[in-house]
Amino acid sequence: MTKKVNRKKTQSHANHFSVLHGKNPLWKIPRIRLQFLVTILLSFLLAIGGFSLTWHMMPCAWKIVRHIPGIDLDRDALKSELTERAKNYDLPSSENNEQEQAAFQSFFDSLDSYTGIAIYSGDEHYIRTQHTADIVYSKNWNFFTNMIFQITYSNYASVLPLNGIEDYFQIELDFRNGTGELYISSFHNSKLTIPWFLFSIGVALFLLLLLPLLFLRKKVQNIGILKDHILQMSGGDLNQPIRPMGNDELGILAQELDQMRSTLYSNIQQETESRRANQDLITAMSHDLRTPLTILHGYLDILALGRNPDQQSKYIRRCLQKTEDIQQLTDRMFEYSLVYEPPQFQVLTPLPLKDLQLTLTEHLDFLRLAGFQTSETFAPLSGQMKGDEASLKRLFQNLFSNILKYGDKSEPVTLQFSVENDTCQITLSNTVKLIHSDIESNQIGLKSAEKIAELHHGTLTFCQTKENQFIVTVTLPVFLRKNGT
Repeated sequence: MTKKVNRKKTQSHANHFSVLHGKNPLWKIPRIRLQFLVTILLSFLLAIGGFSLTWHMMPCAWKIVRHIPGIDLDRDALKSELTERAKNYDLPSSENNEQEQAAFQSFFDSLDSYTGIAIYSGDEHYIRTQHTADIVYSKNWNFFTNMIFQITYSNYASVLPLNGIEDYFQIELDFRNGTGELYISSFHNSKLTIPWFLFSIGVALFLLLLLPLLFLRKKVQNIGILKDHILQMSGGDLNQPIRPMGNDELGILAQELDQMRSTLYSNIQQETESRRANQDLITAMSHDLRTPLTILHGYLDILALGRNPDQQSKYIRRCLQKTEDIQQLTDRMFEYSLVYEPPQFQVLTPLPLKDLQLTLTEHLDFLRLAGFQTSETFAPLSGQMKGDEASLKRLFQNLFSNILKYGDKSEPVTLQFSVENDTCQITLSNTVKLIHSDIESNQIGLKSAEKIAELHHGTLTFCQTKENQFIVTVTLPVFLRKNGT
């Protein structure tokens, strides 16, 4: 019987194993690979977004950095110096007058490479001369640095009117030949270009690696958890369930491993219970068989020696009685297999309740012949139930056999048979003798009856009161006849 159960569990585990090897179409999807590709794609998008956001935050960063001494243009100092220098210069009459332009170029010597000036004058506001910041056309920068600056300058060109990061201001100066309007532009913010570009690249790289590292960290943690569970299982600890880990390959592996753990735990528990029950059965049967076999052997010795010839018929009857006792004990082994083995499929056929009543009546008649007083109550019966007639007879044979062994003949045995709400209920009660045999000490008969009731989708309950009143209640489902059919 146990081997059949193990084959069923092995077949169930084989079904799970087939899922892992491609019979389930969902397994063909490389979930971890797909998840990793999606993670990489999201990382690229996140890195691009992070770089763009950080790069466009450079004007905000410049607002903070510009307050460091020596970083930004000192307007007041520049204005004071240019005011003093303007007193010694004449504005060029035209931007095309090369001689005057050459004489005026020394005016711009006080400017650093990050500052540019354009000078206008006259009612028509004509440009007289200009000086472009050296940083814009610096020949000392390499191609890469110059490209970054040009991109930054183009970027600032679209946002400068909004945030005023670039110092673009106007002053008036008095030259020897007139007044000029100076438009001063400062590119000191370009000092932040290369460091901020590298910082933006660093942010992008961090965001690019963040999601894949978190993804790998999660998977490595799951692998570590599976490893710990496998070590626990190898050490004999099968009580800790494995938590779900999603629907990817590791999740399926965790699910199958938990299923295997549960199956192994169930098999070990069944084997332990079966081993314990077998040991109990062997102990009980060896004890119960020893007494009748010893007595039987004694009677046979007397018969073999020919002693007390006038008592031979009495000894023979006693030998027959002991053989019956031994037969009952051996029959109990089959009841034991029913109790401790898993429930098997059983064919249930319609049985009239009248037949069940007839079986109970026969047992009551036998009790009366054995010297018991009986009292029975049968409700009007007109329905049927689904069951196995032989199994039901064994059920009630066990119950009435207990009454014969342990019942007190001085107290009546009562039986009540009622049908209500598509359920029949049979209640059997008797008084237990104060001194009784230990043959049924393991309650195998009651457990066998309880198992038979469960196979018929019913229940069996029993209890013993303080007054030694033993009460057994059996409930079985029925379907009632309607309109006399």
